[in-house]
Amino acid sequence: MLRLYYRIWADAIVSQKEKKTEHTSWKLYTLVPMSVLQGINLLTFFYWMKVIVSRYLLLFMPVNIFNAHPLNDFVSVIITFFAPFVILNYLLIFNNDRYKNIIQKYSTQDGKLYKKYILISIGLLIIPVVIKFMFFG
Repeated sequence: MLRLYYRIWADAIVSQKEKKTEHTSWKLYTLVPMSVLQGINLLTFFYWMKVIVSRYLLLFMPVNIFNAHPLNDFVSVIITFFAPFVILNYLLIFNNDRYKNIIQKYSTQDGKLYKKYILISIGLLIIPVVIKFMFFG
């Protein structure tokens, strides 16, 4: 499983480096979408667990910092689905330039594996939600 994780990252890094010049922040343009996709995967997992286990299972870590509920919800989503993956991915991929070793060790497919990961991650969330609303909602 970890091998697939690094292969997807190597493919994403090479794909973004080809699109961006060295002067732009290609690391940011790789780290943010991959972290968002991993957050989508976690949301999908939580959604399915809520359907399977119980209807009262929390999807987000509740936050009550501000008086405005939309702002609390936004912070809750960021803390639950985005921040942990940014930190984890930074430490596993970009810390001490580990991405250079990852690119050398794992083969790339010119962005094809990265695009498949994007489609599968989004599809795993959207398709069940669409089916639920069409037939059960």
